[in-house]
Formats: sequence, C-alpha cells, structure tokens
Amino acid sequence: MFKVITMSDSNYFDTGKLFIETRKNVDADFVLYGPDLTDSQIDILNANEIEYITVPNDIYQTQMQFLKFKFISDQIMDDANAQYDGFTFTDFDTFFIRDWSHVFNYNFDLGITIRNSMVKQRCLRAYTNGGVIFAKYGAFNLLRFAESVILSGRNKNMPEYDRIWDTLELGRPKHKTHYRMELRWWCDQVFLSSLALRYFEQYGYTAIGKNPMLFNFNGFKIGLFGCDSYNVVDSSPKITGKKDVYIKHLKSKGRKKVTGVDKTKEKL
Repeated sequence: MFKVITMSDSNYFDTGKLFIETRKNVDADFVLYGPDLTDSQIDILNANEIEYITVPNDIYQTQMQFLKFKFISDQIMDDANAQYDGFTFTDFDTFFIRDWSHVFNYNFDLGITIRNSMVKQRCLRAYTNGGVIFAKYGAFNLLRFAESVILSGRNKNMPEYDRIWDTLELGRPKHKTHYRMELRWWCDQVFLSSLALRYFEQYGYTAIGKNPMLFNFNGFKIGLFGCDSYNVVDSSPKITGKKDVYIKHLKSKGRKKVTGVDKTKEKL
C-alpha cells in the first residue's frame, strides 16, 4: 500500500476529473491539499475517499510548486507507524492507467521522472517533469534539503542548481525570463533536473525507461524513472495505454477537453 499526494484550488479542480475517475485503478490512499475548495468539490473528494487538507490561500498561490516538497515530507512525518511502502506526488491533471506499486520495490529514497527528449536536446531546465515524484521514508532529509536550496537560491553541494538557473535568468527575453526566488513556478523542476544533471554528467547520457537507473546523490539514493511509463505528457484524455504505461499527464489541450472548452478556441 502506498499514498498518493496531490494539490488543487477550486478554479483548477475540474482538470482533475480523470484523476478522480481513475483513482479506482490504484490500490492506494489519497490526499489532496488545497486552499479553497467548495463544499460540492469536497463532497466529490469524500465520495471517492480522498482526504482534503486545507492550506492558507496566500501561501498556496505564491508558493505552489515549492509546496510539493513540503506536502510529501509532511506525509512522511505524519506516518508514524510506517504503514506505507512509499508515497507518490502527482499533479491533479494526471490520471492513472494501472497501479504502480512495483515502483517501491526498488532501492531508492527519491524517484524522479525523466524526459528523455529533453535530455537528448540537452535542455537542462527540463530534464525532469515535477508532475510525478516518488518518495520513501529515506527522502525526508533530502526533501528538507530541497527546501533549503530553493529558499537560498543555491548551495555549494549542488552547483547544478545554480547552473540551471543561470540558463533561465540570464540572456533571455523578458517574457521568457524566470527567477530562482519565485516559489510559484519552476523551482521544483529545476531542483529535480539538477539531480538528473548530476547523474547524466557522471554516468553518460542514456535513455531512461520503466526500470529505473539508481545513483547516489550526496548520500541519498535517487531513482530515475522514464516519463514514457510513469509521466506520459499527452493531449489526449483517453484512459488507455501500452502495458508499460502507468500514469498520464494532460497537456493544455487535454485539460480543455476534459473541462469542456470548445476545441475551436484552442491555440495551436
């Protein structure tokens, strides 16, 4: 048994329609963090046995991506009896093809999902997708380390983080410039991509698949899992997938289809 952690506010709730519909495909407990769900939205969660934990709205709206690490570490800390094999954070616009409990048989503390296409292009800022993160109890101190790195903007034991941020902060058009002290966007992906960058530069650039590549990062065991199995970014809301596909992640067009927006209004 493992636990799935997600997050949403009331405005984003409809994008989780497939998340809720496919919750039954996974043998896990579920919890959602959010600041302002309506009574009817909370009723939907209750009907699907998804626990709801409230977060102050000002914190949620300004620290959204940073909060992922806190939510996972809070769940690890709260599980005093160690009843779970592990934890999975997934964005609320993901949905589930089949159960992935086998993931926790691997020997890792933190598991991250790798975008092979971005690795091939050497797009450092997007080596990973922060929409799916696997964690075991040994990840607790690493998650706290992630928080400290993000809040400080850099750390001597993780030069990759500073290096990736330089590609986002320097020499880019204003509308494409992002800053490391902004906690709402990018910080989670840059931290996770920094872990991936450490691996690839130590061991070489190879494709990552269903079975993870494992390595040591500053004393922590990191597992690299392929997005093609565990975080398939797709515009289609079809609840199907090849036998090695476990989690799908909707692109913008897919989210619009799920929430009923007229496709003719979508920008290509």
